Amino acid sequence: MTKENGEVPLVDQQLRFAPEPHQLNAAGEIDPETDLELVANTWRAIVDQHAFETMIASWNAKLDACDDRDDGPSNLSGPLLTQLAAARRTLEMLDIPAENDPLSRAVQEVPGPAVVLAPDGRIVTTNVAGARAFGGRQGMFFSSDLIDPCSRADFAALRKAANTRGNRSQAILRIHPAEDVEPTFLAEAYLVAAGRGDKSYLVLRSLEVEWTADAGRRLADAFGFSEAEVEVARLFYRLRDNEAVARERGVSVLTVRTQMKAIQAKAETPTQLELFRLLALVASRAVMGERGRVAGWRDPLGREERLTLSDGRVVAWTWMGAEDGVPVVMSRGIPVGYLLPEAEEARLREAGITLFALSRPGYGNSTLDGDMPALDDNLACLRAFLDHRIADPCVAVGLSNGIVPLLAEQTANPARFTTLISIGYTGVLDRSGMHRLPPIPRTMLRLVDVMPWLVELIAKSGHRMMQQYGVDWYLERAYRNRPCDMATCADPNVVPLLRSASAHLLMQGHMTFVRDLQLIRAPIDASIEALTIPMKVLAPMEDGVFDEARYRRLERRNPLVEVEPAPRTGELIYYQNSALVVDHVIRAVAATRAG
Repeated sequence: MTKENGEVPLVDQQLRFAPEPHQLNAAGEIDPETDLELVANTWRAIVDQHAFETMIASWNAKLDACDDRDDGPSNLSGPLLTQLAAARRTLEMLDIPAENDPLSRAVQEVPGPAVVLAPDGRIVTTNVAGARAFGGRQGMFFSSDLIDPCSRADFAALRKAANTRGNRSQAILRIHPAEDVEPTFLAEAYLVAAGRGDKSYLVLRSLEVEWTADAGRRLADAFGFSEAEVEVARLFYRLRDNEAVARERGVSVLTVRTQMKAIQAKAETPTQLELFRLLALVASRAVMGERGRVAGWRDPLGREERLTLSDGRVVAWTWMGAEDGVPVVMSRGIPVGYLLPEAEEARLREAGITLFALSRPGYGNSTLDGDMPALDDNLACLRAFLDHRIADPCVAVGLSNGIVPLLAEQTANPARFTTLISIGYTGVLDRSGMHRLPPIPRTMLRLVDVMPWLVELIAKSGHRMMQQYGVDWYLERAYRNRPCDMATCADPNVVPLLRSASAHLLMQGHMTFVRDLQLIRAPIDASIEALTIPMKVLAPMEDGVFDEARYRRLERRNPLVEVEPAPRTGELIYYQNSALVVDHVIRAVAATRAG
């Protein structure tokens, strides 16, 4: 589905949760100063990116002054919640904000092919025309074979400058499109510095003006071109050669020459050069104000498979490593993606391991069922995949809160897995560290069980800001207090992976984020104590939550649990030490084979 101007509409879900009547009539005491500030900051956060954190600070101040109870924080008055419910209704009626992310703008400002590359050559973002012309999607590596040999030295110089902030900042390159039917074209190449660090992004944008249907209509209206003459003019503009036009149309060169003479006579252009200049002007005028359609999230590996269940539900997954190797299931979590560096995927191939990356409900193309509790929804998706694709017990990897459904499934079906590996954010297995979380997740986790509509209000406000200012807006607020993770977010070579992960998470809207918070709060203690298979826990020591003394209690609760603290890693451990993750996957598979 596209809008009239050709843009792919951003996904923006309707709000699902609503306040309970008794909440709006709550008898909590009104605090004029705190409540007024909270309401004002909530309204501001809907339209002002800088007010979001102020709103979170107001919430933390309010919650810290309340007693947490099973039915929600005390002292939240009915009038306060009524005002927040009004903000919720207003938010739902607002249009999606305009894109303001500099990297997204780079590919949206032109209707022709455009792509942004990380310094290592991985695609950060692209528009639809760019994905077609350059043969790649977000997260894939750009093929330098598309660069004409005469332009490769300039391209290499720009790549070098992108890594070092060198002197070279722009060039004109000749591109051979991935689809052979398309002619070569010239592209501007320049560097964009975005975010922190001393590296830049490389932008490639076609200098050719794309021919649109509106250009043909303008010719027909202005010069009386017939439908056939419009088509010949279009092909001549694209191919610039009568013989090539004849081949494309399946007619003789003589026929094309005759048609070209008629076209030149009507347009009053004595030479073909003058005709081409006229056509270029008409094409430029026709695309004036048009923007390139941004390519939506697709599996960067191009291997996604989907299973449609009898109730219409879709379960999607992809894979890395060996095509027909020993299966390992990976359940991802906020905000971690699944793409491994090429060297680590090669190790999986050599070890004969197929690492299946499951899209949990609401991620990518896997259907979210909002009528089911979050854990039940995840179990339904996981079981459908396992029953369809995995015949024997296997190793399973849970990234962040992705371990929760794996634990629940192992409890329900003890023969399902041979080993569990938990990686990432340590607050999932040790809930005592919630008070050490950054303000945004701490606030939302305190509210999500008892007042999910308030969490959805916060999440939708944040989702709007991500749509407007890009994923960097979220990453800055999520990790600015964690130097290890913030350094990873500032690495341009990791940015394509983070953008792909965020697009995978938010493809179906803000609701997936809310559901993942609910999943983090799902009960797991009984599942840990009931484990009858080994569980390895790779615990990042710098995720801001990890407390080794408390985490070692997991080992005392069940001797099959083994905790391995991972130094110099944070919540984004999957990117920071991919080799360690792959090491443990290979060891777990080897142990399973030996057993």
